[in-house]
Amino acid sequence: MAVLTLLAGCEAPTRTVRVPVGPAPAELTALDRAVADVDAARTALLAAPAAVVSGATAFDAGDEACATGDRARAAEAREAARAAGRQVEAALATYADQLAAYRSTLRTLVDAAAPLDPAQREALAALAQAGERDAAALAAFGDAARAAWPAYTALGQVQSTWLDRASAGWYRSPVEAADAYVVLRRPAVPGLEAARTTLARADSARRPATERVRAALAAANRALDALRAPPSR
Repeated sequence: MAVLTLLAGCEAPTRTVRVPVGPAPAELTALDRAVADVDAARTALLAAPAAVVSGATAFDAGDEACATGDRARAAEAREAARAAGRQVEAALATYADQLAAYRSTLRTLVDAAAPLDPAQREALAALAQAGERDAAALAAFGDAARAAWPAYTALGQVQSTWLDRASAGWYRSPVEAADAYVVLRRPAVPGLEAARTTLARADSARRPATERVRAALAAANRALDALRAPPSR
């Protein structure tokens, strides 16, 4: 609120009238923080789907390497898959908390937008709505990832068993080793194929909502530019 002094002629008394001129500095600070928090929470949450997709890709690479019968190549790919698997497990363990944090920042954003003009409130409301749809899509992805990942864990166990045997000299040639891997992995194939399909569909389904949030976040930042600009002299 600013103070506007009105002089009504020389003989009239001076009147002080308070008129609205936009958010107070503290409100602007809270608003800027709310937008930044949405972006940060969203970025942190999006790291989980990225970890799951990278992990699945690493396990598939291990599958391909073992299928060649080349023990050295398989050992290298399996080590990469183990590391990627640990990242997936860590991401899924914190997924629900990160999702809740993202939704909390969206609620805070709506509250922080109250002092704005209608156009600015509309831009932030659009961001919050897009964020809620994004959160729902990411929740669905998390459910799909948790359902699919045991199949990849089973594949990893097959790879480790085969690699232990190959390292112990069970197989007389790469061809025999490759054939043995095909036999060893056969029970895991149906679950693996279903998991691959589930993850691919879930990842594709979440992406449009994520892109809409990116666009809404850019629009919200543009709407707030006037508030961030220094006052003209």
